[in-house]
Amino acid sequence: MGSVTGSISIAAPVGEVFAVVSDPERLPDWCTDFARASRRDGDHWTVDTPFGPVQVRSTADRDTGVVDFRVISEYGDHQAFTRLIPVSDTETEFVFTRLFGAGEGEAEAPQLLSVIEGRLKTLSTLF
Repeated sequence: MGSVTGSISIAAPVGEVFAVVSDPERLPDWCTDFARASRRDGDHWTVDTPFGPVQVRSTADRDTGVVDFRVISEYGDHQAFTRLIPVSDTETEFVFTRLFGAGEGEAEAPQLLSVIEGRLKTLSTLF
């Protein structure tokens, strides 16, 4: 198993960025290529995507700035995690890592990194 990671500096306090990233209902705001709508469905979230609905489970720890995502669909199980690092009172470094899913590897890394970079840029425009 491998992974691909991207990061971006965001001109906002870590608490504000964490509030957006840790809320699965906000996925459509910054994962615009993936999430069209998100709603709580018992102990997980159902996210409407271009490929149909998927199940998203997430955990968040404000103290460490870590948010974990697990996406479960008929196409497989994908995991990603983020880390928010306070650079100053008004700047946050946001790191997003996507683990390779079944059938993915180094050959898919450039495409996955491009997707991550797009999401990071979109997220940064929210602040």
